[in-house]
Amino acid sequence: MTGPRASQLHRVVLLLALMMGLGVLLAAPTPSGSQAADSAVPSATQPSPPATQPDQAAGPGILPSGANVAVIRVEGLIYDFVLESLRRRVDRALQAGASVIVIELDTPGGTVDSALKISKYLKTLPVPTVAWVRHEAYSAGIMIAAACDQIIMAPASATGDCAPIVPGQDLSPTERAKALSPILEEFRDSATANGYDYALFQAMCVLGVEVYLVENVHTGQQRLVNQVDYAVMVRGKEIADVIGSGSTAAAQVGSAGLTIATEADRGRWRLVRQVHDGRTLLTLNQDRALEAGLSQATVANEAELQQFLNANGVARVDQSWSEDLAGFLTSPIVKGILIVALLLGAYIEFQTPGIGVAGLIALLALVTLLGAPFLVGLAEIWHLIVFLVGLALLLIELVFIPGFGLLGISGVVLMFIGLVFIGVPTSGGSSFGPFRLPPPPMWNRLIQSIIYLMAGGLVSFIGFYFITRYFGRVPLLNRLILQEEQTSAMALPSGATASESPPAMHVSGDEVLGQGRLRVGDVGRVTTGLRPAGRAEFDGQIVDVVSLGQWIEPDQPVRIVEIHGNRIVVDVVNPAG
Repeated sequence: MTGPRASQLHRVVLLLALMMGLGVLLAAPTPSGSQAADSAVPSATQPSPPATQPDQAAGPGILPSGANVAVIRVEGLIYDFVLESLRRRVDRALQAGASVIVIELDTPGGTVDSALKISKYLKTLPVPTVAWVRHEAYSAGIMIAAACDQIIMAPASATGDCAPIVPGQDLSPTERAKALSPILEEFRDSATANGYDYALFQAMCVLGVEVYLVENVHTGQQRLVNQVDYAVMVRGKEIADVIGSGSTAAAQVGSAGLTIATEADRGRWRLVRQVHDGRTLLTLNQDRALEAGLSQATVANEAELQQFLNANGVARVDQSWSEDLAGFLTSPIVKGILIVALLLGAYIEFQTPGIGVAGLIALLALVTLLGAPFLVGLAEIWHLIVFLVGLALLLIELVFIPGFGLLGISGVVLMFIGLVFIGVPTSGGSSFGPFRLPPPPMWNRLIQSIIYLMAGGLVSFIGFYFITRYFGRVPLLNRLILQEEQTSAMALPSGATASESPPAMHVSGDEVLGQGRLRVGDVGRVTTGLRPAGRAEFDGQIVDVVSLGQWIEPDQPVRIVEIHGNRIVVDVVNPAG
């Protein structure tokens, strides 16, 4: 096969080969499932031993004096990549001699599955841990904080609100109980291990849980309890009576086994005050958390942190540059920018002969769109497959089938679906056949992904219009096409030579039509190559045209077949005709 169609086919084959090579590279197994984890990072159950041991044994509220403190920041949404990054940084801190790990939290929450993994991992560390809430630690954030030996908070910070939700959907009692079960059990374990009052975590997770501060009349010990425990410990009632005759909320609290009172506690405690009325999910700022005993101190900066911990020194252990870069490249707004670079680069590339800078920019944007999410665990192989299938359908439509129909539309839809899901965490989500979907906490990120992709597409289509209309006049872009100094032989007056002919005029389609110079049936030649839009010359004038869907190489003769406003449609002239 030779000629224009062969050149088009070669370019398509090259592009497909590059995409398939990318797919094979990204589909290769990595040390931690789909994560690009460092193979040297220890597992959650076998962390590296610290270089120096603390002066005291770790335990609830017990921290070594003169410790080397490592601060590890956890921010943004919680998903599996956060665990992988945390493991790597903890490992580096332990190898450097850290004897206390401070987890600096600033997170709105994330997936339950990832939060459970991080919580369990923190409990296996051989050194004490401190959670430092710098701004917020909601939902998954408080679960991670509760797994640490101590919690401290910064000024103007807050924590709590850990109920599982599905945006736009009200869970049935069975579904809510199923979602709550592992969360409450993890909180129960953390409360027991680290000396927290379990009722606080109940009120953060279950609507209707009331919290009371009670005091033992004999020992003076104080506890935070829910309304069922309060009725037993202060008012001397039987748990069964409270559950059977109390409110719906009390029945739910008691039947879920969320009580701590025993027969020996009946009537032996007195009320100090009510901490939470149960009408909302419990959320605490730094002052209320300190008053409730959840937080041990209010710490504003690292100097105060060192003083509070009586530490020898405080050092930060940040993410590597590659982790920071990968996280930046997977943000929804950057994805929208990459979409613009991809579409405009591809469009300009199809307008010009050969493979140039625009095509390389488009290819780089595509590799970044597909590759960066794999590096941080935000992509699965089905995302890539769906995108590549859509790309193949679109190329088949553009190259082999005139016009734009079902295959092209299907290709665009599949590519859009692949790009939407490829940047959204799916850990802990439900499965739809072989496809794993994002969990409910990630639906907001999914919506953001859709919005930024659509915005990128809109900006690109606006760019298509201006590039098509002013391609030959835009600085830099006009260097991508041949600026011809002479007209074709078919446009020369009788007896004139090329050197005597006037230069071609660069005018737009509507300007030509306004002067009545073009009509259906006029014959000219392609000047820039049509992909399928471009420019053609008619009687010494270069105008914007579009083909019937096929690619047409420069210098090919074409005939005008349709004129609609400023849209001029051309087709290749059949030499035999």
